[in-house]
Amino acid sequence: MIIEDEILVLKEVRYNDNDKILHTLSKNNGKIQVLSRGCRKNKSPLINISQIMAYSKCQLYAGRDMYILNSGELLDNFYNIRSNITAFLHGTYILELLNYISQENDVDGKAYDMTIRLFQILNFIEDNESKIANIISVYELKLISMLGYRPQIKECVLCGEKLNSKLSYFFNIKDGGIQCIRCIHNNNCVNINTGGYDISYKNIILLNNILMSKLDDESIINEIGDDMNLLIKKYLFYHIGKSDFTTLKLLNKADKGN
Repeated sequence: MIIEDEILVLKEVRYNDNDKILHTLSKNNGKIQVLSRGCRKNKSPLINISQIMAYSKCQLYAGRDMYILNSGELLDNFYNIRSNITAFLHGTYILELLNYISQENDVDGKAYDMTIRLFQILNFIEDNESKIANIISVYELKLISMLGYRPQIKECVLCGEKLNSKLSYFFNIKDGGIQCIRCIHNNNCVNINTGGYDISYKNIILLNNILMSKLDDESIINEIGDDMNLLIKKYLFYHIGKSDFTTLKLLNKADKGN
């Protein structure tokens, strides 16, 4: 059976002399593996759509073990990202993240469309580490929310009392939301032992605004600080069960070298 679908190449693996196995995220079939035959030959019509970060509309044959790439039209290879080292490393991290969290044949059209939009943004963004990191944080928080871990930030996860600007709060990574200071004291909890982090009322509002905003909303992006970037990553990594992404290690080395 032959199907048509859009795919984003997350990872490419050399296979035999001239082929590749592509780990891809597709719009209509979720994460799928695709065999691209002969794509490593110089004159192959599949060469451009069989590379990491390639975004294509393809005809796929549904084989017994994986899909086989029959033909395709390259929609975008996000070429400019490759000349922007910061955008490239962050983009590669996102591909690595998606390859880890995505399940075979588990379709999430909203996450797919958001990912394509992210790469469109990164393709034309200036080489600005802070701005790119902030956009990635917006994407990460939206993504983990789509996976079913939307943080509870409008009320205390323990007592259910609505957010109040006069109270102090912790953000509990494990429980997935804010805890008011009264509940922390009443339950004799210690901040560090509950996976809690101090969070200001302003940053709680910012978390909500991030969830409601577009990826490239400048008014939101400019408000995000290092503390918020760290909190979002800790929240994401806790709930997906992984933090040691190879590209993040490269980003950290690059930061230390500056």
